[in-house]
Order: sequence, then structure tokens, then C-alpha cells
Amino acid sequence: MLKYLKTTGLVAVSLVALSAFAEAKTTVTIGELDWPGARAIEQVLKQVMTTYLDADVGTIAAAQEALYEALDKGDNSVDVVADMWTDHLPQQMKNYVLPGSRQTIILNDKSYLGTEGIFVPSYVADELGVKKLADLAKPEVAKLFDSDGNGKGEMWAGAVGWESTNHTEVRGKTYGFDKTMEYTTVEQAVLLAQLKDAYESKKPIAFYYWTPEWIHAAYKLTQLEEPPFNGYTMDSAKGTERYNANGCYTFYQPAERNDWLEASSISCGQPPTRVNIAHSKALAERAPQISQFLKQVALDADVVNQWILAMEVDKKPVEQVASDWIAANKDTVEGVWLKGVK
Repeated sequence: MLKYLKTTGLVAVSLVALSAFAEAKTTVTIGELDWPGARAIEQVLKQVMTTYLDADVGTIAAAQEALYEALDKGDNSVDVVADMWTDHLPQQMKNYVLPGSRQTIILNDKSYLGTEGIFVPSYVADELGVKKLADLAKPEVAKLFDSDGNGKGEMWAGAVGWESTNHTEVRGKTYGFDKTMEYTTVEQAVLLAQLKDAYESKKPIAFYYWTPEWIHAAYKLTQLEEPPFNGYTMDSAKGTERYNANGCYTFYQPAERNDWLEASSISCGQPPTRVNIAHSKALAERAPQISQFLKQVALDADVVNQWILAMEVDKKPVEQVASDWIAANKDTVEGVWLKGVK
């Protein structure tokens, strides 16, 4: 009986210890974003933190603005935003990130770059010599993209309602291809079907697109060249590092002024957008190891392209995409992302 009592006591102590251990796990909440690249990054971070750092990781969906407000509060309602397009969020950077701000949001050390522009299949650039966006203003070049025989080429400018569609229209006015090309605004799924057909038959096609996206992993594409970006001129850009009163990029939204098209001028490429993993200062204070890991994560747009391809085309669950990549890239995960993390 004494032995039984002693054993029972040890079991009770062990259960208490295990309970305390379980309670000691750090709870991390990732704010969900609704595009494929973000969902892939979120899942990779979740699996690494769960497996290597013994964190209890959950997710929550909310509007983007609310996610950054929650990071600022530091109340554990949102601890991580996995795909923060920092150059598209100047107000959040001024309020929460940059020196002199509240500095309640911490970014990883190395961002990856998201890009936007007008693309063609690489065979169009290599075999037909169409390499510059300004080339589309030449009638003989524009005719290469003419599918209906009216003498003008077609270009997908983006879908109806997209801001990028207006940017394309301004570029056409500035470079002069508004006189030689017609803009289409079909849904994205229709454009992707057109790209597939064009690529299989090696026909010319020109379209607005961005990275990261799966099409860059599935097809060889070339972004048409533009002069390098040297600054936004609008008052809304004042106070940012990309403002230049004499810059090459002036763009107004239709809601800002009725003469937005006439007042806008884009004579250069759109600058790459830095994309970061963001986490709250509060998370760094209560879980410095997790904070160190998040700061050391370094992503590559080509890798994100592959994740999106696996999800969108191969129809693999995002959980499988993440676990397969982690298993195949332990050198990166353990040797770089988790370097020095105890």
C-alpha cells in the first residue's frame, strides 16, 4: 500500500508538472490575409513555430487595417502578419514601425520584393525583339498582338475596378501605346486561360501582372523594360523616402480628381514593393526566441511562386505544401531561420 501511495503521488506530481508545461507554451496568433502567397507563408511559419519552438499557434481573419492596429495594441489578439507589403502601407509604417513612431511593430531583417509591370512570354522578347514597354507604341509591334484584325494590338490592363488598370491606362498615355493598343479588362481567370492558349501555340500576348504569382513558376515570362523609377511626385508621398518633386511617377486616383488621367504621368517602372513578416513588440518581449526566429526568416519571391503554383494549379492543401517544403529545406530552416535560437 505504501508503494502504491508513493507511486500515486509521483503520478500526481508528474501530471501537475505536465499541466504546468502545457500552460507554459507561448500562444501566437497569426492574422490571416486572403491571398495565396500570404496563406502559404502563414502556414510555413505556423509549422516551424509549432514544431521547433513549441508554440501554440492559431489564426484569426480580419481586415488588413485591423490587423496592424491589433499588432500595435500588443494584446495577443494578433501577434504576426506574415505578408506585410510595407511600401503599400505608408501610414502604418509612419505610425507603428519607423523611428519616431510608436515602434510597436517589428519587421524581419530581410524583405522579399513584389513587382508589378507589363509582361510578355519570353519567346516574344527573345524571338520577336519586343523588350521595352515603349515598343508597343510602334504600329508594327502593336500588330503582333492584334487578334481581331483591326490593326491594333490587345493588352490586358487588369480587371475592372483594379487600381492597376488605371496605372496601365496612364502608362499608355505617357508612352503613346494608347494609340496602338486596346485595353481588355476581362476577369483574371479569363486572362489566365488566354495566356495558357497563347503559350501553347507561341502566339504574342501582353498583360499586366505581378510577382509573386504561380504563373512565373509555370511559364517563362519577361517584364517589358521601363526607365528606372526615381520618385513619386504626389503630395501624398511627401515625407516618405520615395518622394521626389521632380520624379517620374505621378498618379492620381479617379476619386482624387476628375482629371486624373490628364494629370497623371508614368514614364518609368513601378518600384519593387518590399514585403516583410511583421510581429508585435509585445510578442518580442514575452517570447524573445520566437521574435528572433521571425526576424531571421528570409523569403524569396521565386520560392513563394512555387508555393502558389502547388496550391493553385496542383491543388495541394496549403498544409502539405508547407510541410513538404520544410522537410526538403531543413538547412534553411534550421541553419538560417533558427540560427542561434535556443
